[in-house]
Amino acid sequence: MLENKIIFVAGACGRIGKALCKKILQSGGVPILADINENNLKNLTIELKNEFKKELLSLKLDITSKESLNSCIDEAFKKYTKIDAFVNSSYPVGKDWGKIAYYEASFEQICESLNLHLGGFILASQEFVKFFKKQGYGNIINLSSIMGVFAPKFENYENTTMQSSLEYSVIKAGINHLGVWLAKELFNTNIRVNTLASGGILDNQPGNFLEKYRKCCASKGMLEAADICGTLIFLLSDESKFITGQTIVVADGWGL
Repeated sequence: MLENKIIFVAGACGRIGKALCKKILQSGGVPILADINENNLKNLTIELKNEFKKELLSLKLDITSKESLNSCIDEAFKKYTKIDAFVNSSYPVGKDWGKIAYYEASFEQICESLNLHLGGFILASQEFVKFFKKQGYGNIINLSSIMGVFAPKFENYENTTMQSSLEYSVIKAGINHLGVWLAKELFNTNIRVNTLASGGILDNQPGNFLEKYRKCCASKGMLEAADICGTLIFLLSDESKFITGQTIVVADGWGL
């Protein structure tokens, strides 16, 4: 489905990024592995080389740095002479992420979260748009969340140490609309932009939370990273070439 397509994956070492890179390889494509964590990047490169017997380009990337973005784009283009698509599955967080009670964040803490995550996604998108315009075509997919589409189900967090922060929902809603804005502005450029808003991904959440979450869903509840990769492969493929400006929810019916 992705034969000979070169896919630049930011956040390649995250749960979704790693699963996606494997799925790209299984689908005949070539992932460019980009992540800010060099140790994880080295381990992932070795793992995929051993599993798929393929040499892959891995790049240290900071999506909040224009210099880093352009350096990685240049290296990728030098090796492959093209980049067919860019997937941003990065998850940058500040030092206090997830530790602040509702309504207690300082202005500086709010700005740090918004700047790193939403600001990083905007910056990465703009640099890839400029590259794709020069190339003459491109495909951007940003990873978002149901928290940017629907209001949280706060009752699911009762009697846990977990929370669904205001900043997170605002960031993800911003990423969703980033895709809409870009897709419309890029009409007639042969560049399309879509967003995938996923449901929760399993990551050792407490059992009482998982039970409540499951009751909100159609068949499974919390998803595994691999569960959303089929939709991503479709969006990366030519089978979806007339889909742009969409936020596609993959969440086992959680929002119904």
